[in-house]
Amino acid sequence: MYKCYLTCPRGLEKIAQSDIGSFISNSIIHQGGIEFETNLKGIYNTNIHSRIGMHLLVELFQFCANDIDMIYKKIYNFSWDNIIRTNQTFMVKVRGRSKYFQNNQYITLKIKDAIVDQIKKTQLSRPSVNKDNPHIIISIFISEDSIKVYLDSSGLPLHKRGYRNKIHRAALNESLAAGLILLSNWNQKDPLYDFMCGSGTIPIEAALIAHNIAPGLYRKNFSFQNWKDYDQNLFLKIKSKAEADININHDIKIYGYDLSFSNIAMCLSSVKSFNIKNLIQFKKQDLVNFEYSKDIGAIIINPPYGERLRQSDENLKSLYELIGDVFKKQGCNFDAYIFSSNLEMIKSIGLKSEKKYVLKNGRLDCRFIHYPISSGKYD
Repeated sequence: MYKCYLTCPRGLEKIAQSDIGSFISNSIIHQGGIEFETNLKGIYNTNIHSRIGMHLLVELFQFCANDIDMIYKKIYNFSWDNIIRTNQTFMVKVRGRSKYFQNNQYITLKIKDAIVDQIKKTQLSRPSVNKDNPHIIISIFISEDSIKVYLDSSGLPLHKRGYRNKIHRAALNESLAAGLILLSNWNQKDPLYDFMCGSGTIPIEAALIAHNIAPGLYRKNFSFQNWKDYDQNLFLKIKSKAEADININHDIKIYGYDLSFSNIAMCLSSVKSFNIKNLIQFKKQDLVNFEYSKDIGAIIINPPYGERLRQSDENLKSLYELIGDVFKKQGCNFDAYIFSSNLEMIKSIGLKSEKKYVLKNGRLDCRFIHYPISSGKYD
């Protein structure tokens, strides 16, 4: 059994836990991830199926240290020659804070040296360091004098599904977008709309969820495929089952609209690469012209926050006021959701919310706000 830790966006830990519940049992929620024990089958399934996870880490060992020489010694004493072949490349990532260690870059260098020295002593040769596309990734987490050493089984973050070549500069992380959809409790039957879809992350993730398309199914590789105990037959069997479990239902209507033609072009390119172009309707359309196809459904949008896209407060306020008007103008039975870090501008929506979820978008403190819209309520 392997002791694992699946990282995820802050605030989505429970959703991440539930998302892989059919493969993993007895998991424990922590801030920013979930911990559990599993076998190779569980590792492969989690990497292929987790919609919310970012990195699936497998713990190698942990220790306590309060100086750099002790770290070097503890790392050196581990049998790295059983983990990294001399013809492979690797990299070391160090995260965390400690009063004992002020320079993570220097710690990274010493850990790399300890790994190389141990392998060279036993194998008379050494692996190379590659920071761009390594075979093996070692993740180190430091909290004061507590140090945990992990193997990253994912490699590239799991939010990189493989369907996007270009993205909008304020685009949502795919794992976060999937989390918003699952958090909204969209029933995957009524229509779903994103009338500010940007590069299409929310509609695309909604389509993957609604049609049971595993998010990691079309990734080119995972880091665990470079491990010595990689079981190719097991992995291919799991992939084949994931493909067989896809359930395309053309009655599910998902819409993505945006004012920018270049954004719509990005959306169409993405769905083409994943062969789901017939499952989402993308269209260039101004927000003021938005209309529903039915009198029931869900709306999920991620408007500008004023952080990455420079906009004046006056223009941003007008935009959020317009969003509120669009939410209520047709008096239908909808569940509308807005995701934003701009708490001041959210007030300009002008509607009473039912629930607010506190989430993180990178380093930004955000809110995911639910506005239930009933027929005649805002007449």
